[in-house]
Amino acid sequence: MNSKDNVFQSTLSQRVPCECCGNTQFHPILCREDNSLIVRCEHCHLEFVNPLPDPATMQNFYLSEMVGEDPSQGYFSQYIFERQKREESFSKLYHSRLKLIETFKPDKGNLLDLGCGAGFFVKNALDRGWKGHGLEMLPEYVKYAQENLGLHQVHQGSLDNSLPFQPETFDVVTMWDLIEHLRHPLACLEKINRATKPGGLLVIWTPNVKNSIFVKEQWLGYGIKQHIYFFSRNSLEQLLQKTGFKIDYIKTNKAKKGLFNRSGTQPFREGNKPEDKLGKLWFSVKRDLKNTVSPLTYFGPLFDLAGYGFNLFIIASKTSEVA
Repeated sequence: MNSKDNVFQSTLSQRVPCECCGNTQFHPILCREDNSLIVRCEHCHLEFVNPLPDPATMQNFYLSEMVGEDPSQGYFSQYIFERQKREESFSKLYHSRLKLIETFKPDKGNLLDLGCGAGFFVKNALDRGWKGHGLEMLPEYVKYAQENLGLHQVHQGSLDNSLPFQPETFDVVTMWDLIEHLRHPLACLEKINRATKPGGLLVIWTPNVKNSIFVKEQWLGYGIKQHIYFFSRNSLEQLLQKTGFKIDYIKTNKAKKGLFNRSGTQPFREGNKPEDKLGKLWFSVKRDLKNTVSPLTYFGPLFDLAGYGFNLFIIASKTSEVA
């Protein structure tokens, strides 16, 4: 019996039913270094950490991965710096996402960005004529959004509590890299349904577990301890249907990020680029040569089209109310 089977047997009494379908029969996928176990529901195929980590454990995951031993090198401290340094690139990304959303909602109304970080996406939405709002649990990000970007529409809070908005307030709700962190995504989607207008949109960006097709349990997405749910199109679609949403648009991208790259790298870390001009030039040459000879440069888009990209990008519309 291997380690994941041992953990699977030892946690029989602690396991919780599947969030999506209530099933209690699971197949073990991976035992992580902290002895947390990732399982796949045998009925709906949703993958998640079972037993679920408690809030204190989730906080420890945050401190180790977002801050780390050297706070100046952690993702938390680099997040704002990267967006300041590459403002044009991030703005282009945010505007392209908003442009796509506007093909479904041309009449720009109220938009809520959940887990909005320091508010950069909200700022771009306001620039395009949306009535943008943000909800973020980390006070440091909220402070930056309010004081540096002038975004008093960004509030501190989380989906673990009641949303501080009236029912049927928003035309669009966005969740960029958030749903995989939630302990109870079904209950959170129900809250979002209540806050969304009839026919409103829910936009989700999350890692796609089908990207693990080749590396299996060594997939990059499994290695981030803050990730406790791992969605495919099918498993996420079932959750959305249960909470009154219907998928209108779906795509995957960046297949080469995870198809053959294995976990073990530091999450959220950017490669160290040289600061001098010659070093930057040589860095770019090596990167371009690597991309030129890599088969995934050419075959990656085909895996994206086939649904095996690293990320899922979903736009769903509210079709019914939840109790």
